[in-house]
Amino acid sequence: MARPRSPNRDKAKERWLESGGTLTTKELAKEAEVPESRIRKWKSEDGWKEELDKKKRGGQPGNKNATGHGAPPRNKNAETHGAYTTVHLDDLTLEERMYIESITLDTKDNMLRELQLLIAKESDLRKKIKALEQEEENTLHTDKVVEMLVPKSNKRLEGNKKRLEELTIERENVVWEIEGATKPSKTLEKKLDKIEREIEALRDKVGDEEGDGEGGNETLTTAMKTVVKASPFDRSMKLEAELNKTHGRIIKLLDSIKSYELDCRRVELEEKKYRLAKQKLTGAYNIDPETGEIDDETDDEIDNL
Repeated sequence: MARPRSPNRDKAKERWLESGGTLTTKELAKEAEVPESRIRKWKSEDGWKEELDKKKRGGQPGNKNATGHGAPPRNKNAETHGAYTTVHLDDLTLEERMYIESITLDTKDNMLRELQLLIAKESDLRKKIKALEQEEENTLHTDKVVEMLVPKSNKRLEGNKKRLEELTIERENVVWEIEGATKPSKTLEKKLDKIEREIEALRDKVGDEEGDGEGGNETLTTAMKTVVKASPFDRSMKLEAELNKTHGRIIKLLDSIKSYELDCRRVELEEKKYRLAKQKLTGAYNIDPETGEIDDETDDEIDNL
């Protein structure tokens, strides 16, 4: 039949946790009126240290330590690649802000601005292609580096865990001998003390190694690295393809500018026809004093009649 759980067991644990782990096993044994080896056994089996570490790792429920000390506005703590970052004008440089603020809703100005940027890009691509053409054929440029990551070996962690299991079994046997003896020998007590210290040290090591694994980066290592390189000719071909795309966008934009100008002239002609028809309808014509011809540019005088 199993021995009933001692009420002092939970009390000793609570006292030790309240002290923040500062109370020694000797002091707890004196309070609970049990051998010091019994306190060490309870401490190991009930995971006192693990529970204390969890409390130290984060704030306790209901604590207000971080009240008023949160992350500042516009912080980028949660940003990864930045593709969805909210950009504010005051985050930009003065030149960038001036360029953006100079953009208007005038279609002709915007088309001209876009044309200038495309021509600048086309000029830059031509310079790069020319520079590549002057390089030697055996020159190589790094295009891409591909790394294959694999988990690090956990042999050390597995070995420590195995040794911890062996020591736990050995400790149980020694405790069994001590509790079964009428008067435990000092040799057994020293052996138990040595085992307890080794178990505590191993628990710390295992906890640290498992904690490193939670970070993510420490658990991976580069198994293979592939470097993709390209010759000047290969790079030149890619730039030529981009140059052709840019040139095509320029031609398309020029067509759009031409169509826009034709539409503007068509609208202007329709407005002149409207003004001339209005003058014919009223019988009052605007005569240009210099040419003596009917002025169809404006109908201000007719509107004032």
